[in-house]
Amino acid sequence: MSFPHDPETVPPAQPQNRGCAITGLVAGAVVLLLLAAGAVWYVLDRDAPDNGAYDAAPECSVGETDVLDELMPGYELEFEEPLGSPQDPYGSGRQCRWAIPGGPGEEVPSAATLVVVAAPDPGGETIAEATFDATVSGQDTTPVADLGDEAVAWTARDRFVFACVGIRVSNLYAEACYGTAADYSAYGYGDEDRTTERAEEYARSVVTALPAPDQAY
Repeated sequence: MSFPHDPETVPPAQPQNRGCAITGLVAGAVVLLLLAAGAVWYVLDRDAPDNGAYDAAPECSVGETDVLDELMPGYELEFEEPLGSPQDPYGSGRQCRWAIPGGPGEEVPSAATLVVVAAPDPGGETIAEATFDATVSGQDTTPVADLGDEAVAWTARDRFVFACVGIRVSNLYAEACYGTAADYSAYGYGDEDRTTERAEEYARSVVTALPAPDQAY
């Protein structure tokens, strides 16, 4: 089901910078991935690993889906950086952030983030399983059905509500998040259930946009 973006009418005041909250969200994902590295080595030392389907993580453009257009009309890519390296046990990928540009108008501040990491072979699928488990273990999660090989969702509150979905597809770990404020102050909390629904829809659109394994970047 599609959840078209319903702009809220708000006073024409300049929104405050919401970059700190969003940057913290992405940084938190990176820290969790680093912590997951220990779990990865533990698994590889004990199990016979399965190889994965992806040689590398896709570019940030995989997150620029039609759903993102609906949720955040006029969004801009604000942040795109590499994550990890082929030498890191959990693999390498990218972290990306999009937001509606600041300024007076009728759109409530909102943002989306995406982390994609491809675990290296040998044992890529086993590594991604360990990364998924270690990364989401500290969250109060709910299962998301029929999405990738496994997926869960959770919410977090900083300056406004964010909902995130962690997904594993073969040896690829992805974390898609969406958040919106209640008004231009960027301090009021939006509706948590609706934010979660939108984050799940966005996560599904990202998985659909993933290249086929033989077309992976």
